[in-house]
Amino acid sequence: MMPFGEAFRWKIALPLTAAAAAALMIALAALSHHAMTERHELVLEGRLLGLAHSAETWLRDSGIGDADGILAELLAEGGPVVTGIALADSSGTPVASAGELKTTGRVRSVDLFLGRRAGGNPPWVRQGADQPGPRGGGRGRFALQMHLDPAANTLPLAARLLLPTVILAGIALVWLAYLAGRHLDRQRLEIREVSQRRRLEALARAGAGLAHQLRTPLATIKGTSQLMTERCDNDDLRPRIETVVSQADRMNRLLGRLLDYARPPTPEPRLVHVADIVGVAAARYPDIEIEVGESANAYVDSEHLEEIVDNLLANAVFFSPVGSAVVVSTTVEDGELRLSVCDRGPGPGDDPEVHFEPYQTSRADGTGLGLPIARALAEANRGTLRLENRPGGGCRALLTLPGSAVKS
Repeated sequence: MMPFGEAFRWKIALPLTAAAAAALMIALAALSHHAMTERHELVLEGRLLGLAHSAETWLRDSGIGDADGILAELLAEGGPVVTGIALADSSGTPVASAGELKTTGRVRSVDLFLGRRAGGNPPWVRQGADQPGPRGGGRGRFALQMHLDPAANTLPLAARLLLPTVILAGIALVWLAYLAGRHLDRQRLEIREVSQRRRLEALARAGAGLAHQLRTPLATIKGTSQLMTERCDNDDLRPRIETVVSQADRMNRLLGRLLDYARPPTPEPRLVHVADIVGVAAARYPDIEIEVGESANAYVDSEHLEEIVDNLLANAVFFSPVGSAVVVSTTVEDGELRLSVCDRGPGPGDDPEVHFEPYQTSRADGTGLGLPIARALAEANRGTLRLENRPGGGCRALLTLPGSAVKS
């Protein structure tokens, strides 16, 4: 299981936090938009009720006969919101009007009670004991119909732009948080890589110094053992002395690999045909499927490339189940050669980088320096080497090399 520090990803955490903040912002903006809409409606309603109250007061005082003039004054007072005003009796028939009465659009009707005589009898009211009073059922009930301009229902520009602006701001916030998270993750990875590189370089320098000091006594042990083998007449002792010689050779090879890791040989890159190099390395192992194109070329030191491929094939063959083939393939993308070595073994696990640390090995005969040396050689040739989990199970080693000469 990966440590919390390794599993934590800023590019996930920051956008999630920003998304929560954006959702809260949008909810508050929606609430504010709803409140402004209601406030706009209440202000408009209050204004119309104020006009109706003024109409009722003036008509009571002046009478129905002055209705046209009163409505004209109310229309001027109503401003651009009201395009027309009509006074209708209880049957809905207009008895007076002012302005433009639109057949379409919003109409606000307010009931008025003007009294039985509505401030005086207009000419059309009959006189007598059984007089019914003004038109309107004899009860002085009328309706003030106010025709509204379509723009009356339109909110101010700031109120209309509030919600869309906040939504766009929320989207921008999440996107910026994602970019910032990616930057932080990349920065953390770079810091980790620099720290690991410095630690490995220090370890390599210490190991190189130790290797130089051990080679002289090791050569003495080997030479003395070989001399003893030549002069030994004891058949029981001779195999033991030969074992000392063989182990001295093995230790000398290990020291050589340690020195190669500490100070990789300076590459001599040239344009090489990758299929030829892969063919030479694959001939040493069984069950290798080669899918390398004829046009696959790389600008690399051929000896370095052969050592890298040999190391990757050795690991892949060792961990592959019996009867499972190791597949070597290449692709060319953006001027780079990408060579893949795929197997169906247990895979590199959750943290593939651990396999590039010196002396980390799960092979009984391994030294733990093969992959670190392979990566060092790849980087010396302006390339990269990494391990990935292969879809369907197994490991995929991906080597990337320049497809042509690289400017320094």
